[in-house]
Amino acid sequence: MYKGYGNNLYSISTQPLKVARQRVLFVVSIFLLAFLALVCRLAQVMILNDKEEKRRFEFVPPTISRADIVDRNGTIIATSLPTVSLYACPREIISVEEAAEKIAAALDLNKADLKKKLSSQKKFLWIKRNLSPVQEQAVLNQGIPGIHFLKTERRVYPDKNLFSHVIGGTDVDNVGIAGIEKVFDESLRESSEPIKLSVDVKIQHAVRDELQKSVEEFKALAGAAVVMKISTGEIISLVSFPDFDPNAISDPKAKERFNMITSSAIEPGSSAKVFNTAMAIESGLVAPYTTFDARFPLKVGKFVVHDFKGLGKILTVEEILKFSSNIGSAKIALEVGRAYQRKFFKNVGLLDAVSCELPETQRPLYPALWTEVSSITISYGHGIAFSPLHMITVMSGILNDGILNNPTLLKRDNVASGRRIISKRTSNIMKALLRIDVIEGRNKFAEVSGYCVGGKTGTAEKQKGGKYLKNSNYGGFIGAFPMTNPQYAVYVVLDDPQATPKTHGYKTAGWNAAPTAANIIKRIGSMLGVVASNGPEPDWKSIMRKEV
Repeated sequence: MYKGYGNNLYSISTQPLKVARQRVLFVVSIFLLAFLALVCRLAQVMILNDKEEKRRFEFVPPTISRADIVDRNGTIIATSLPTVSLYACPREIISVEEAAEKIAAALDLNKADLKKKLSSQKKFLWIKRNLSPVQEQAVLNQGIPGIHFLKTERRVYPDKNLFSHVIGGTDVDNVGIAGIEKVFDESLRESSEPIKLSVDVKIQHAVRDELQKSVEEFKALAGAAVVMKISTGEIISLVSFPDFDPNAISDPKAKERFNMITSSAIEPGSSAKVFNTAMAIESGLVAPYTTFDARFPLKVGKFVVHDFKGLGKILTVEEILKFSSNIGSAKIALEVGRAYQRKFFKNVGLLDAVSCELPETQRPLYPALWTEVSSITISYGHGIAFSPLHMITVMSGILNDGILNNPTLLKRDNVASGRRIISKRTSNIMKALLRIDVIEGRNKFAEVSGYCVGGKTGTAEKQKGGKYLKNSNYGGFIGAFPMTNPQYAVYVVLDDPQATPKTHGYKTAGWNAAPTAANIIKRIGSMLGVVASNGPEPDWKSIMRKEV
């Protein structure tokens, strides 16, 4: 017998097993407790991290998705491409020194500036927008805590400078800041449908190219050109030079941002004789063959009106426009009267702001008191100033059988129903007069074979400090084609063009703006579907007699 156990030998044999089992259960319990603690900790970390991630994205700017902008034929002129941008949460960065060094090396940034930026206590800050794939991978390879990527969009303009004054542009957050991008910012963000403009990429290329050539040839400070579809008021091309690349991040200079077509107020010079003549004929007091004595300068108070290369003879209204007589134009205005002249200018829209999608539009400038002297100077384009958009809009109305349509940069599928500004009779007479002005008058350099161009030049001295500058001017040409059935109006203006050997020392518009317009028409005529005609010219003088 074993002492202490009595006769129970089974107890002696199972005791060690019980002890072992207890020890195993203890160890397993310890492991279970440890595992449960780990699970709880992981859950806590995940929940906290999720909250922290949400808090971080509260400070991340939302990505703005924008619809495309296309030309009248559906060609994309503004679109958005997906990109990746890099941002930092400075509070998550372990070593600012190390992070600055690695990011600066990967993105070719200034390390000192970056270190100062990352030392901020801000919860969010941009490091670099719109990374290239190579730059993105270079940063990823560094594995820096607190540095994050965000899917963003970048606005892209495939034609660069071509439509800069039409499109305008967006800021780094893809928000419209100028031009069409600004005006239709909300629509572009809220709809996926592209905005279809009235402009034509091919026409815009040709117009910009010819304008740039002229600005360079005549060493002009700036230049502008606009083409309008007469029957609808659609702007087919709008170019202002100098221009800028809206893809560039840096802001363009003020002179590059300035849109001459909509934002300038320019004295039209002799181009205003188109409106003065239309006014006179519409009044019923004057006909194309009414005569006025232009043999001597006209004295009004202390002012004396002279003609540039005057003929010194009695002139018909047709000849006054054809040979651009200031004296004759002044006498026409005096014959009709200043009250009717002002009323006419008001009625055709020359004294009000012109309606257009672009926000940067200039109101016309004219005298508060429409005196007799004002009436005289306005008759030949001094003492009143319009934007080129005003000029081409009213010209289109005069040639559209007297129906004026508001200008637009949006494609119009249907013919616009405009308002009548002059009678069809006056319109037909003006078509004939403007064609005669090119083939017989002082605007012969505007002629383009087969396209039956009509129009009028205008040279006006620039002003500075309220005084006219004798050696600095604007040269413009306002015209249309074909005058047998006017379809497109063209306006060109050059800022301070210089004389060249080719112009024989002259700086007037007939030597620079008129040939520029001709070169544009020659380039775009066939592209616009206008068929050149080599047939006989209509008898324009017979047309006028029929209307009188």
